[in-house]
Amino acid sequence: MEKKFSPADIFDLTFTKFVTPVVIKIAFIVVLVFAGLLWLFAIIGGFSSSFGAGLGGIVFGGLGFLLFVLLYRIMFELVMVIFAIKQNTDRLP
Repeated sequence: MEKKFSPADIFDLTFTKFVTPVVIKIAFIVVLVFAGLLWLFAIIGGFSSSFGAGLGGIVFGGLGFLLFVLLYRIMFELVMVIFAIKQNTDRLP
């Protein structure tokens, strides 16, 4: 059974506990908030310019939001796959 993360794990020079899986969860939340704010600014900026630009901000900003989040999700999952491989190879005899 794996022990829980503690702030002291950041300064563990033996690297017995990885902090990346915990940090990735927080980083993905930050990415979601950032992408949402970008989309909101695109909508507000579009509507302040014209109605058509506002609709474009909703549609194309939404597509941009989905692509941005999808790319970061894939990147974070690739990092997590590397950690899963490490954990699985540790169990080999």
